Amino acid sequence: MNVSKYIVPGLVGLVLIYAAFQARQDATRQIVHTPVVPDWAAISAWPAIDVPEVDARPNPNRRSTVIVLDDSGSMSSDILAAKQAIIETLGAMSDNDRVAVTALNFGTVLEFTSVSDAKSALPQALERVLSDGSTPLTAAVANAKALLEVEAGTARGFGTFRLIITTDGEADDGVALAAAIEGLAAATPIQLTTIGIDISKRHVLSRSDLGTFVDVENVAALEGALQAAVAENTDFTAITEFSASEG
Repeated sequence: MNVSKYIVPGLVGLVLIYAAFQARQDATRQIVHTPVVPDWAAISAWPAIDVPEVDARPNPNRRSTVIVLDDSGSMSSDILAAKQAIIETLGAMSDNDRVAVTALNFGTVLEFTSVSDAKSALPQALERVLSDGSTPLTAAVANAKALLEVEAGTARGFGTFRLIITTDGEADDGVALAAAIEGLAAATPIQLTTIGIDISKRHVLSRSDLGTFVDVENVAALEGALQAAVAENTDFTAITEFSASEG
């Protein structure tokens, strides 16, 4: 009797069962990060840059927001709905607030301007943005940070400064991205929120100690999540979970 013909398939089956169990455990295991300690001296001195002009009478109640659009190839035809969601989101913002829009691969789509002016300028500006390329989230964060630094310098540090990232995939370099967002939390007052489009909640941007992470089911729910993010709260605590039916 050839016992091996029964034992070998059985062992293979056990290995497959264990692998499936381990994958499920990995998917649900919480990632533990060392808490970021704020550098209050750096935060109070931010932004430590010189700007050509400063506001004579800065508005401490003004919100300045950079919205990052995922224009990677994986967005495909969803890029159209994502762009429209950003356009519609301007309607949930105060006309006197300030907004800029960037895209992962395209770069800066719209420099900082009033929301009122953005309503007319953004649709045409977004027409140039196509779904193509990878997911350089780290570079996008650096670009958004630079835009916010200039804006904050002009406002002499007065106001609220926010970064809203939309993405449907993992970063090209998760280690670099983690370092970038930890740097934001440690040395700047920039408020970070990420709206993931059907991605794992174990995404590197899913850090409750650094910002807010929301995962929507699909691009149809993006508009609702964006509008909640820019609503009249400054800490995004109203954002918890969205679905297509809620968007």
